[in-house]
Amino acid sequence: MVRARGEYGRPERPEPGGTSPPQTPQSRQPRGGAASWTSPPALLVATAAAAGAALPLGPAPAAAVAGVGTVASSVRAWRLRRRRPLLPPLLLAAAPPADVTHDRGGLTYRVAEPGDLARVYTRQYLDATADRDRDTEAPSGPVRVTGQTVTVERLLTDPAVRHVVVTGQPGVGKSSLLEYVEATAWRWWCAATRTEAPETAPFGPLLPLRIAARELVGSDSVAAAVRPGARALLEAGPPVPGAQVLLLVDALDEVTRPEDWRQVMEILLTTAREGANGPGMECRLLLSTRGLHDSTWRSLASVGGVEFRLQPFSDEQLHRFVMAHQTGGAERLADPRVHERASARAAEFLAYVRGNGMLDLVRLPLLAQLAVGQYFDPGGEPHLRGRRVDLYAHAVAEFLGRFPQRRGPCEPLLRDRVEESLGRLRERYARDAPGHAAVTTALRGFLGEVADTHLLHGTPITRAAAELLTGPEDDDPYTGRTVAALLDATGLVIDVRTAYPRFLHRTFAEYLAAERLRDRYGTDPAAWGDALADPGTRVAALFAFDRHPAALQGELTRRLSADPRRVEQAAWLLAEGMCDDESRDRILEMLWQHPDERDSGADPVVHDWQQTHTALAHLPGQRRRLHAMAADPDAVPVDRVSAAAALAGNDPRGTELLRGFVHDASFPLRLRIGAAWHLARVDRQAGAETLARFADDTTSRYCAQAAARLADHDTHAGTTRLRALVANPSCPHLARAEAAVALRDHDRAAGTDWLRRIAADGGFFADCRVFAADSLGAVPDVDFPERTEAALLLERIARDERVDAGYRVEAAHRLARYETPTGVALLRDFAGGVVRGRYSGDAAMLLAQHDRAEGVRALGVIARAPGQDPRHRLRAASELAHYEPSEGEALLTALAGEPDWDDGPRLRAAVLLARCDRQAGVSLLRARIAASAGDARVAAARALADVDREEGLRALRELVDSPDAGRSEKVHAANAVGDFDPELKQAMLRRLGVDIRPGGWFSV
Repeated sequence: MVRARGEYGRPERPEPGGTSPPQTPQSRQPRGGAASWTSPPALLVATAAAAGAALPLGPAPAAAVAGVGTVASSVRAWRLRRRRPLLPPLLLAAAPPADVTHDRGGLTYRVAEPGDLARVYTRQYLDATADRDRDTEAPSGPVRVTGQTVTVERLLTDPAVRHVVVTGQPGVGKSSLLEYVEATAWRWWCAATRTEAPETAPFGPLLPLRIAARELVGSDSVAAAVRPGARALLEAGPPVPGAQVLLLVDALDEVTRPEDWRQVMEILLTTAREGANGPGMECRLLLSTRGLHDSTWRSLASVGGVEFRLQPFSDEQLHRFVMAHQTGGAERLADPRVHERASARAAEFLAYVRGNGMLDLVRLPLLAQLAVGQYFDPGGEPHLRGRRVDLYAHAVAEFLGRFPQRRGPCEPLLRDRVEESLGRLRERYARDAPGHAAVTTALRGFLGEVADTHLLHGTPITRAAAELLTGPEDDDPYTGRTVAALLDATGLVIDVRTAYPRFLHRTFAEYLAAERLRDRYGTDPAAWGDALADPGTRVAALFAFDRHPAALQGELTRRLSADPRRVEQAAWLLAEGMCDDESRDRILEMLWQHPDERDSGADPVVHDWQQTHTALAHLPGQRRRLHAMAADPDAVPVDRVSAAAALAGNDPRGTELLRGFVHDASFPLRLRIGAAWHLARVDRQAGAETLARFADDTTSRYCAQAAARLADHDTHAGTTRLRALVANPSCPHLARAEAAVALRDHDRAAGTDWLRRIAADGGFFADCRVFAADSLGAVPDVDFPERTEAALLLERIARDERVDAGYRVEAAHRLARYETPTGVALLRDFAGGVVRGRYSGDAAMLLAQHDRAEGVRALGVIARAPGQDPRHRLRAASELAHYEPSEGEALLTALAGEPDWDDGPRLRAAVLLARCDRQAGVSLLRARIAASAGDARVAAARALADVDREEGLRALRELVDSPDAGRSEKVHAANAVGDFDPELKQAMLRRLGVDIRPGGWFSV
């Protein structure tokens, strides 16, 4: 039988044992009537019965002939209806025009078939951000939802994801990703007929509507800003079951004025809040921006936003991109001869950029596009320079060099106005330039001022250009046309005849405005360091820094690299090839400075180890250091894995080291899993096979982590194992809870159900129950029922006296993030003595995070309680000093002289005081050294070294050399020195005649 389809083209299932499809319910019949959606066999039977089912055998009577004719016409009508479009004409009109081409830096001046990024799109992966800690919670939801490396197709079809914010470096392909989603989805919808199910669309039943964020400026809603033809998407009901509008908002970071930013954000937040309750289809958001400040992120997270960072090209993706670029698209690669030639050219390009250290740079799609165009320039030999700024300089020079050819024919009056404008620009910007370069120099100056005004104040490009050419009071009707013709001929500004012209890419505007930005930053190293530290201004700062003379660049780099707080910022200059050899060596030396070589209280030199060291991995010196760390058997294992992962994308030795780590049984299993995950990024098959082997060991505590990591690279294999692990009663309890959390990222219903069951099951360990209940409540909206369930489960655990006191306290703390009054009340009771020992102190410390006044009061009570263990009193006093410095420091001073305590707790109190008030703590320790004798004096000097290494070591050396100290005291002092300087300890022990050989008394 022919399988029938229900309303809107959905396939219907035949009844069990039946021979005909079920009837469409009356309430779900389409407007055309049930017969128009009925299958041909059923239609034939019904029509034949109507024509006369009991006709006798013999010659066909007239009625039968008429019946057959009716059947044939009905079948033809049915077939015609089935070929009708799936969407009504009103919604199909909202599709972007098929003949429009996007020239987003396409560099059409290079090749006959330009490699437009959206047309030669090569799939990239999105990765959940790691810099927003999940433990940091916003009042109305988690700041971050854990995710895996995913494709945009899986992300948009995941029912657990409501709104997505795509972040990433400039030029990483955020806008191209949005264009790809729009073009791919509409290509399917425009060709879809009623025979096709909406669920088979590339992104599911999503109807994209793309708009630039700057187009929302001055509007009070999205509907007021979109083009009239697309407005129907926001007003119409669902044309097929489950249909949603996917609002693609591009380049949020290009809205620069604070008042415009606030207005655009209000529109987006309102759209997100009302997206499921409006009169039309439900609306989801897909935003793109370079980055988000925490306050903006918390606002987006409160309405269900999830941040994903777009990853640069891997080697394999870059190879595919070059092939598509050289052939004008993936379609022609189906020809084996074209594929072979394109693959050879791509391999040639990759070998070239790998050899001159540009591989990491061209992993960004925009820079890959510039580099490919310049490398395969038909006008000369392959040539590239290994700096980002040089790629842009070459591209801008090519665009402006073709200015005369790009000036199309126009009426004489307009041509004269353009010539007059060029004359004024030459007079203003190129008075001393030679004749052949005057036009190019004038256009650079003109575009530089336009770009600077646009970036700094958010002024529309055409208005900024018009004011520079004619002045704000000009009312010449030809001004607009003159400006449009001039900007269009530069090739660097596109969409000039629309309401929202734009530069090819924001980075081109930043390159052109570099001289003005250089003058604003001046010669203050702090200003340059702050700009380099911010991902939103880093690229512009690099372009501007390059405009300084070489001597001044060297001076600024030396001053930045000499400051431990700024050396990581100077590393970005090194990554871009803007440092001399002396600065390069100094920066690398400080970045690799061992923690023991710094003051104990100093901030770490590198805050983002992986990003910073990976950005420098193309440097031979950096590769040498990374390989030395990864291959050093005495190095910390996690550092070895991180170094090999940073090296792997630039040096095959890193890949081989990762292969060795995953099989090295001396490494902790979780590190071997991490090494396998990194290995899968450069060798997918080997890494995925290893992760699968780890996940299949169901007795391991880390099997669920391995399965979750496997799902990053092989979704089916990973999720299959997650389902098996969470249901396996012999699997460790915590692994089952972790499997449920990871499963929810792929199957929300199944993962949520398992979290609910684990949290409520008293047979699970208490820590697993708390973890599962808290994970159950980690949903993006306070209105989700899971949050209420999580609060009830956490309260039940916190009140259960059979549960260990520590887990009761932890449950109350997590409960306070969902139901603050209930959680705070429980913590207050626990801190007041319902639980004993250290757990009452834990409760007081956590209480202060939710109710500062109550927490401070509880900490003070514990710190002053004479019957409490000294450790608990010290801990409470130290924590109190964070909230009330004067009160906490006074308590620590008093505890440092507590007469009923031994020397150990009193010295500990002085050390804790020194961490709050260095001068006061050090003074107490000095006094204790002077007043003590014997081992007590050694202990005091050792405690001083914890606070002031130099002074403490000096005191210990004086004890070793003191003629008044006994031999035992000297030996103990020498051993205390070993905690800070092992070699000095050995020298002192030898001098004292102590046997330090293996097997000796003080063997090392």
